[in-house]
Amino acid sequence: MYPKILITSFKVPTEKMGEQYSLEGVEFSLVTQDYSEALSLAGAIPLIMPYIESRREDEQYIREFLDEVDGLVIPGGSDIDPALYDSYPQKYLGNISPERDRWELKILQIAMEMNKPILGICRGFQLININYGGSLKVDVCGNNTDSKIPHMALMVPKYYRTHQLEIKENTRLAKIFEGDEVAVNSYHHQAVDKVGEGLTVSAVAPDGFVEGVEDLNYPYLLGVQWHPEMMAAKDPIQLKLFKDFVDFVDQVRK
Repeated sequence: MYPKILITSFKVPTEKMGEQYSLEGVEFSLVTQDYSEALSLAGAIPLIMPYIESRREDEQYIREFLDEVDGLVIPGGSDIDPALYDSYPQKYLGNISPERDRWELKILQIAMEMNKPILGICRGFQLININYGGSLKVDVCGNNTDSKIPHMALMVPKYYRTHQLEIKENTRLAKIFEGDEVAVNSYHHQAVDKVGEGLTVSAVAPDGFVEGVEDLNYPYLLGVQWHPEMMAAKDPIQLKLFKDFVDFVDQVRK
């Protein structure tokens, strides 16, 4: 049997889905297809978990949901509510969804209580950092940065290798990529500021921004700032990350 991996999705109102839908008040659960494709290529069955307003405070419901799966992926998306890291809305902050933030934080915390293997990507990586008491830089792409790296590289294909990363020794990422460097894409305008207590930095961009964190004392908890799911179909090196995650999940459940 294939391991089952849960991917959280987020709620999108009708008006953001375009004119193809004309029914008022209809909402959608949304997550990009690349996550499912990458997990499937790695040997897992992807399952999508919607945001459920009526169950947002129901921990037992979430726990039973997680009981049905072997691992958790928290994907990318919109900016995170700055109140979660003791900050406030600042210039260049994008749209936020406080309901989604708190829903996914609760899922993350319950999954950790259950020792589920966890992979956080982009926004999911940032949420992991916040859960450990870390904070974010609100924007690293505007006029307030001296970096030459286009971290929000919308001018190139999603699988394009935008910049290199330094992979730190004695980390899971070093084992996965079998070296001290890897080339990644880049689609984020926020970044980790203070690293959460208990997390180990496993990857750093040339301009010093943290792009990978791990909890070495947890069975499997890894967060990455880039989007390996967008690269996995064309880049066997990036697929290794999902294979490592799925292989670990498969070993634990047997």
